[in-house]
Amino acid sequence: MGGESDNQARSEQKALAARWTLAAEAMEALAGARSIDAIVAVLRAFARRAVGADGIAVVLRDEDKCHYVAEDAMEPLWAGQRFPMQRCVSGWAMMNHETAVIPDIFMDARVPVDAYRTTFVRSMIMVPIGRVEPIAAVGAYWSEAGAPTDNQIALLEALARAASTALENGRLFASLEALNLHLNERVHERTRDLEKSQDTLRQIQKMEILGQLTGHVAHDFNNLLTPIVGGLDRILTNGLSPEATVKTVALAMQAAETAQTLVQRLLAFSRRQPLLPTAVDLADLLDGMQALLASTLGPRITLSIAVPQSLPPVRADGHQLELAILNLVVNSRDAMPQGGTLSIMAVVRDHDPPAPLVARPYVCLIITDSGVGMTPAVKAAATEPFFTTKPSGHGTGLGLSMAHGLAGQLGGALEIDSEIGRGTAIHLWLPVAKAMPASANDEPMLAANGQFQGKVLLVDDNMLVRNATREMLTDMGYDVVDIDHAELAISMIDAGYCPDIVITDHVMPGMTGAELALRLRVDHPHIALLIISGYQGIDLIAPDIVRLSKPFRRSHLQASISAARAQAA
Repeated sequence: MGGESDNQARSEQKALAARWTLAAEAMEALAGARSIDAIVAVLRAFARRAVGADGIAVVLRDEDKCHYVAEDAMEPLWAGQRFPMQRCVSGWAMMNHETAVIPDIFMDARVPVDAYRTTFVRSMIMVPIGRVEPIAAVGAYWSEAGAPTDNQIALLEALARAASTALENGRLFASLEALNLHLNERVHERTRDLEKSQDTLRQIQKMEILGQLTGHVAHDFNNLLTPIVGGLDRILTNGLSPEATVKTVALAMQAAETAQTLVQRLLAFSRRQPLLPTAVDLADLLDGMQALLASTLGPRITLSIAVPQSLPPVRADGHQLELAILNLVVNSRDAMPQGGTLSIMAVVRDHDPPAPLVARPYVCLIITDSGVGMTPAVKAAATEPFFTTKPSGHGTGLGLSMAHGLAGQLGGALEIDSEIGRGTAIHLWLPVAKAMPASANDEPMLAANGQFQGKVLLVDDNMLVRNATREMLTDMGYDVVDIDHAELAISMIDAGYCPDIVITDHVMPGMTGAELALRLRVDHPHIALLIISGYQGIDLIAPDIVRLSKPFRRSHLQASISAARAQAA
């Protein structure tokens, strides 16, 4: 009896893995889709098998109607038909920016039962497609009543997110192609009509700035690479004395660190800086920021800070947390053009954290203003990158997005409580630090003593990066197994290999680091995860997964590993 149960469990696990593989293939196909027709075709080809449903349908928003443009089902549904937005589940999902999960269609008021009565459908999931304003939806249907599983919901939502990204990419490419065509026509016609198009002029100015920036960066990097390449060549080709070797290496390291600083400045401009989490005293941090915050708010806004000194330290990057708080305060200031009050307080909470946080101690930093508040639609989109309600030139739309991403990357969350006319409260959940950071002298001693730190599975398709990272990890006391593709990592772990942490590159042929992390979170949530990224495709990585940017030193790697293992503990 026990053997049959084990066989059934293995069979279910194998089927789930196969569905995630199909979902990964669909996401890869969606990444290359550039039109709504291509997106619909991919969903029709993959969604039903990936979710394990009896049928799927893809629905487009057609003004005030839902147009069922495609389906793949055991029996015909509604392909080609249109229904009023207010009278179909897909319309409800698009208008509410929310997934509809319906275990029994006859027991849910959102379902127009007459339209479903003649079909096989008895339970369903409907997910909107489109980040700021959904323009489509994808639905999965089953012939038996019952609540869809969390995996089925997660799979369909993952496909919808990939479709949303593809839709936005398609719009971007279409805009760029239209712009290029327009510019070519204007050049060929030898006219000055280009001045009439302000949007086109801004694009040209951006390209000019990008060209200047590229030239300056190339110049600076070549200057920095000269002592690095020259110094290494000198070491390799000459028999230098130990003193000369140390001096040459020190100069090369100085140039490399200057190059890293240059990259960090560029990343600061694009708000993609790596984090170095430490134990941060919130009371001290806010005490040091009080004068800056008061001057930022101005005399018409009253500032109140109530953070007890007894508050435990939080695990955060102090500099990035200061920037996040400043961004949130600026947003509050702009929401109070006639003046008002802004309060900052913090409390310890160890229960009922927002999804998907696990139950553990958190410090909740609450920033409350008496401003105009947000509509439900604005609140739903407020953390999307580049979303802003401010006039052109008065905001980037990255303040809340940056704070939201920072909280998630630190293992916390950001919640928004707001209503029109009643102001806004931002709840920033930050994990309590387990211990104060170790002394800077402790880490070299640990490595020198050869103390065993744990098992690492290292995944990177670049041999030079993989070898260098493996040597760092070995010096720190880790038992390292290194491989060059993510599919092998899945096979090894499924076969019984159990590392303490998986360290993976993000951009790799086949399965990416983000897709590997998604699989491991579902199937092996106890394994810590660290993604090393050069920032290509970084927006596809879940914000609460610890990330480390290239290049990095051993201290940065150790700090990131500690953060990842603390998150998985």
